[in-house]
Amino acid sequence: MAKNAAAYLSENEAITSAIPELQNHHTALMAKCDEIEAKDTERISIRIGKYLNKVNEKREAINKALGISGAVFAYAVKTRNVELAERSLIFRSDLQKMRDTELTAKLRFIKELAEDNLQDLEPYGITIQKMNGFTHKIEMFEKAIENSGSSFAVRKGSLKTIRDLFTELNSILVSTDKLADSFLEEYPEFVNNYRIIRRIKKFGVRHRKVPVTQTI
Repeated sequence: MAKNAAAYLSENEAITSAIPELQNHHTALMAKCDEIEAKDTERISIRIGKYLNKVNEKREAINKALGISGAVFAYAVKTRNVELAERSLIFRSDLQKMRDTELTAKLRFIKELAEDNLQDLEPYGITIQKMNGFTHKIEMFEKAIENSGSSFAVRKGSLKTIRDLFTELNSILVSTDKLADSFLEEYPEFVNNYRIIRRIKKFGVRHRKVPVTQTI
């Protein structure tokens, strides 16, 4: 709505140019709209970026976990270690359905299984270097979870900033309204059309419907 008001003033610059201060308000209005849009884009980008990073780290951690647990399972089957085979029989679908904290615990469980049998797993491709890489991937996933959670505070701070920007925008609009009224006698159609565009006076504020009360 604020952008529409700014656009309308731009279309009628031949009229508004008669009042320099109205033009200043028009410039400030457009700048504030751009500032709000940029801040909102930044907020969305941060949220999406952290989410995608967590998804990527989760996928890579699961891939490494399946490779290691698969080797442990193969070793357990060959040595007829039924208990180890049962503990190491892990499916991708189960890991993918787990919550972040649950998955982290499962990844560390797989890591412990492999470390307990590390010397016997070397023929199955499980080396110290591979285990170090898996440990690093678990830590990266945990960090991604932490960053994703901390983005709530970032989003909350951004929303507060946007609310402040909307308050400033509303102040500019109110002053602009008063200056636009100066043309009511000379250009009534211009003012009436402007008022139609400005029917919503406050921006960034959600209004609750007043409940209908029954009178007896």
